[in-house]
Amino acid sequence: MNYSEMSEILKSSLELSGEPVGVVLFKSESDIPKDQKELLKPASYCSMVMRARQGENIFARPAQHDCKGGAAGIGLVECPENISSGSLYFSKLNKCATQGVGQRISANMPRLPAGSTVATLVAPLANLNTNPDVVIFVGSPLQARRIVQAVMYRRGGRANIDTAGIQSFCVDATASPFLKGDVNISLGCDGSAKKSGLRDEDVVVGIPFEMMEDICGTLKERHAGWDKFMRS
Repeated sequence: MNYSEMSEILKSSLELSGEPVGVVLFKSESDIPKDQKELLKPASYCSMVMRARQGENIFARPAQHDCKGGAAGIGLVECPENISSGSLYFSKLNKCATQGVGQRISANMPRLPAGSTVATLVAPLANLNTNPDVVIFVGSPLQARRIVQAVMYRRGGRANIDTAGIQSFCVDATASPFLKGDVNISLGCDGSAKKSGLRDEDVVVGIPFEMMEDICGTLKERHAGWDKFMRS
């Protein structure tokens, strides 16, 4: 199953309003195709994903990522001290009762090791010519539910969703699926709502690429029956 097929299955079976987005985390300079044009104006990672939903291909090195918390989440830079210490969440954002609580929030975030990623490519899945590490889509709780059901269809068990309402696209939807090898669903974060236009009713779904073919195959075979049962 190629990238275009996967993209079309996600869009048609889930009725997505935007493109499924593939994220490539380049591990070395030698992995980067020679014809990549760098992003001219720095942007946050979440806004890159949202722009890719509308059709853009965005290649960026660490300097083009202007949200350093997001860049740290996906392994481009060291985690800023104000995040690792909890002071940002406590003193500026008022997201925790004490700085110690903020430090625990930060310490429990799954992050790629600093420097393990040298650049990112964020693009519509159908546009890629190399395997992405993670596929992301923004959608509704029902659309996220269908992904969970597609995973459970063959595997069984329970889905383990990991989120803190902070660092949605970078940590929840990219680092977590990449590191754990499992789907994760984020409730979004105030930063992505402010910087990228994430709506209050949206959730963000991150899928490790190695799960995509099985998920898409199950959705293609089963989604119509699931929808028919639910609506009847």
